Amino acid sequence: MHILYLCQYFPPEMGAPAARAYEFSRRWVRMGHRVSVICGIPNHPIGRVYPGYTNALLHHERIERIDVYRTWVYVTPNARKFRRSLNYLSFGISAVLAAETIRDVDVCIATTPQFFVGVGGTFVRALRRVPLVLEVRDLWPDAIPAVRIDTDPRFLAFLRRIERYMYSRADRIVIVSPAYREHLLRKGVPDEKIHVITNGVSTHLFDRRPAPRVHFNGRMKDSFLVAYFGTHGLAHGLETLVDTAKQFVDDPAVQFVLVGEGAAKAELIRYADGLPNVHFFERRSRQVIAEMLNEIDVSLVLLRKAELFETVIPSKLFEIMGVGKPIILGVRGESKRILEEARAGIAVEPEDAAMTAAAIRKLREDEDLRRQYGDNAYRFVREQYDLDRLAVRYAEILAELA
Repeated sequence: MHILYLCQYFPPEMGAPAARAYEFSRRWVRMGHRVSVICGIPNHPIGRVYPGYTNALLHHERIERIDVYRTWVYVTPNARKFRRSLNYLSFGISAVLAAETIRDVDVCIATTPQFFVGVGGTFVRALRRVPLVLEVRDLWPDAIPAVRIDTDPRFLAFLRRIERYMYSRADRIVIVSPAYREHLLRKGVPDEKIHVITNGVSTHLFDRRPAPRVHFNGRMKDSFLVAYFGTHGLAHGLETLVDTAKQFVDDPAVQFVLVGEGAAKAELIRYADGLPNVHFFERRSRQVIAEMLNEIDVSLVLLRKAELFETVIPSKLFEIMGVGKPIILGVRGESKRILEEARAGIAVEPEDAAMTAAAIRKLREDEDLRRQYGDNAYRFVREQYDLDRLAVRYAEILAELA
């Protein structure tokens, strides 16, 4: 089976979309399938082309036997709405053109929430006459008001029409959270069209390892480390982390670290200005992230308080569980259900710095509880969210169409 995967981001870019496309693709290749990925020239999220690449019309390389076709995109920092829209549109167009050069495709996957990838997938379906799987990772455009972006209601209505069109043209829809199903049913999507393939963890990479602190030095060397890993975006409400850190300014034994990039990072650094216990790190490779996770004491998973985010399952949740670290979760709904089922940490109210600080104090004072949560997380994620098993289930859905 030849699988064509349209996903704007792919390693060496970081983040959940790139990791998901890469992890499934490499497993399908090992299963004997052929996989071609169409992605953009690496530039996300910093808005600069990565060293070793040029923003050419089309660049082909092979990564672990995956054929990777990198297309031209309008490169811009992930900040201003208009320029970001041009970035998305440019990839949607170039991806369709690149797909025309790839032969003998059996099935196409197009992953959202980058809308123009989904639209591009419908064009590929029509032009190449191949079945389309629309992979829905976030419930856009409904997420736009949730991240507090002012948007013309007429434009939102236009995006919702595009959303319904993509749903109608897809032969199957794969969602990453069971809670998305109800949303799709309300949009008129037949239930038999919907399949759940969550994110998961690559257990060989995100595993427990002896971890002397090589990534956290200075005052952090012997401190109790509370960490956030991932996108510093508008949806994450990381001001809550800074507000939490303010409550520990007089306790230098507790330090906070944030690792990653995103549209809100510059403003967040300004918000934390002057706090000696808050430390920002640039993006790191997934290998290094796995190492850093082993060196911390507690990991935070945060989103803003919004009803829509109650359907979301941040992929970092599984990676933290993979290394057996306790979690403080500031997300309601499906994520909280998973945390409580796993008994892997403490759930707090989103955007509640006081509750978050109280949870940190509780875990700091009780080493046995931290160990228990970590052990529970380690076992649970291997039983329920191992990517090897998820890749087999996904391939079965694709094979039904191919």
